[in-house]
Amino acid sequence: MDKKNETFPNALEALLLFVALYMAEYLVGAALYDVRGVLAMEPRDLTGMIMVLGNGVVFTVVMHYKGLSYRELFHSSSASASAIMLMVLPAVALTLPLIFMSLSMLDAAMLMQFPMTSQEQALFADMKADSVGMVVAICVLAPVLEEMLFRGIILRSFLGQYPKWAAILASAGLFGFAHMNIYQYVGAVFIGMFLGWLYERTRSLLPCIGLHAAYNTMCVAPALSEAGKVDHGFPAFASSSWLTAMLLGAAGAALLYRTLHVPAARRGR
Repeated sequence: MDKKNETFPNALEALLLFVALYMAEYLVGAALYDVRGVLAMEPRDLTGMIMVLGNGVVFTVVMHYKGLSYRELFHSSSASASAIMLMVLPAVALTLPLIFMSLSMLDAAMLMQFPMTSQEQALFADMKADSVGMVVAICVLAPVLEEMLFRGIILRSFLGQYPKWAAILASAGLFGFAHMNIYQYVGAVFIGMFLGWLYERTRSLLPCIGLHAAYNTMCVAPALSEAGKVDHGFPAFASSSWLTAMLLGAAGAALLYRTLHVPAARRGR
């Protein structure tokens, strides 16, 4: 398929694309809500179907408009997908404990600074992964679909139009905004910057999806999300856990930098 409209979306178009996605999910959700009795499903269990169908409508249009195949979307590096995974995933895994613990502290700080209203508490309660459908939506569907949009479509286009770090920061900002609440915004921007850098270096969504899925899974895993309850509002991670996480994170970061110092776009030349 011939490539066309490679500069779509720019910054303004990305915002409109984001609005279009929410409108598609809203319309699909409204339609499914009306037939939920036939499907014998609770409204919360429809989340995964709404995400897949809503995103499917938008991606079908965007991919056709851009003349982009799904194979190119997921992996456009000159290096093979298996080589990227073997080189990058072990190093990414080493950074995960430090990322999770640091963002858990950041989330706690945001909650202390901006206490939730009862309505916000109810909203987050509805987002809990307490059913198979919600676990699949949070740990599988969200990482795949969000990486396709924010790194595969938006950042891919931004990198061809704006300076590297401006493109990464802009896409990370949109990723944070997509969570639609201040409590997740800052953490999403930080992890979005890391995911953006990872994509810029590898030109592959595969390690980004792996990191995103692993992080979401850690967030909903009961043994981790309830870690030590809280001490004065902050997760009570042991000092030894912090030391281990920092050592592993430093090793992972060094390995990533050494492996991906040359972007994938130039590595195969």
